[in-house]
Amino acid sequence: MIEALRLEFMQNAVIAAVLASVVLGVVGSLVVVNREVLVGGGIAHASYGGVGLGFLLGLDPSVTAMLFGVLAAVIMGVLRRYVRQRNDTLIGMLWAVGMSLGVVFVQLTPGYTANARSFLFGSLLSIPRGDLPLLGAVALVLVGFVVLYYRPLLAHSFDRDFALSRNLPVFPLELVLLAAIALAVVVLIQLVGVVLLIALLTIPAATAGLFTRTLATMMTATVLVGVVVTLGGLSASYTFDLPSGPAIVLSACALFTLGRGGFPTLRAVRRRLRSRTA
Repeated sequence: MIEALRLEFMQNAVIAAVLASVVLGVVGSLVVVNREVLVGGGIAHASYGGVGLGFLLGLDPSVTAMLFGVLAAVIMGVLRRYVRQRNDTLIGMLWAVGMSLGVVFVQLTPGYTANARSFLFGSLLSIPRGDLPLLGAVALVLVGFVVLYYRPLLAHSFDRDFALSRNLPVFPLELVLLAAIALAVVVLIQLVGVVLLIALLTIPAATAGLFTRTLATMMTATVLVGVVVTLGGLSASYTFDLPSGPAIVLSACALFTLGRGGFPTLRAVRRRLRSRTA
């Protein structure tokens, strides 16, 4: 594996994995704490419409997926507030419409479209160097957003009624949170694809939540967990010739299982860490 780091595509994969872990720490924690896992899945699948649109128009699919995902997130936020309908129904419709549009756009695209289908399962090893600046920019924007609005986000995440009583902009915060999920989708979709993205968006944060008590420490721990699972999955993918997306998700599931109490030693460590942060 060390020798493989001399290869440019492996260097790109490692950099992308670290940047994605930063996004996981910020957005994944907010998704888990706010119980927006299903919303994250809906936005992720809706963004595939942007992937198909990018191929149809000859544009960068990552950029069109980002724009499409942000638009879908805003639409979801407005519908949840003003339309009297169950959230899961609205999310399911958004999920289905986005995926359907993506398939239609890909079908209408002339020529070779196999690369569009690769977005369904992702490929960390095939990320080009030209995509790294976009990943870095997204990670920087999300970190800056959390640093600037940490206290309002904290209040909104744990006590929405308290946030309303303090005249905090709850609805704008909800829209920005949904847009942040959409930006995270752009980063993570290239790692594990649309189908497995919801797992990577939630499992590392859930693992970090086993050992932490505050949102800030949870975000920090999620970054570390993200680095471990993405680089671990990348190593397994390269060593055993496995698809990188499923390898990363399986490594995340394995780490969560261990952290949940797979071994007595880990259970003792978890109890000690949680008692210190209580």
